[in-house]
Amino acid sequence: MGAVLDNQVRTLYRALLILATVGVVILALGLVEFVYFEPPGQASGAQVHIVGVYQYDPTTHTTFGPDRTSFKRTEEFAAVVDWSTLPGQIIVDARWYDAFGDVVGRLGPGTPSQLAGMTVVPVIVPPGVKHNLPGIYTFVVERFNGGVPIEVLARRIVLVERS
Repeated sequence: MGAVLDNQVRTLYRALLILATVGVVILALGLVEFVYFEPPGQASGAQVHIVGVYQYDPTTHTTFGPDRTSFKRTEEFAAVVDWSTLPGQIIVDARWYDAFGDVVGRLGPGTPSQLAGMTVVPVIVPPGVKHNLPGIYTFVVERFNGGVPIEVLARRIVLVERS
């Protein structure tokens, strides 16, 4: 009886050690990924000004109406960015992400002077779809270094309603 109980405890102990080892490996991989995408000491302190998110007319490539935080599926919208608030030597990129994390609109990468004439960043309706998908859309302006986004300079969240 004692040998059977000892064997069961040894099996549970080994299983616990294996799970703990797997947990430590997952934690280490997460830390490596974090350091890769958020290198220490890379914060520039720069911030870009998102003027607002407005309805968008794709034929004239202009925005209209008031700044809004929600839109109907049938309404097209775009963010307006003021690039003049950024230092001229950094590389930036502006992207719209839909609720699934897919990029549905993009501008850049480039320096603020290269992007100065392009202040409107529209959401592009996916091919084969008539309207935007409902859900939360996130507009993010990021600073790039070596082709990798390393710092979020501004973020704006917009809701696309189901009806």
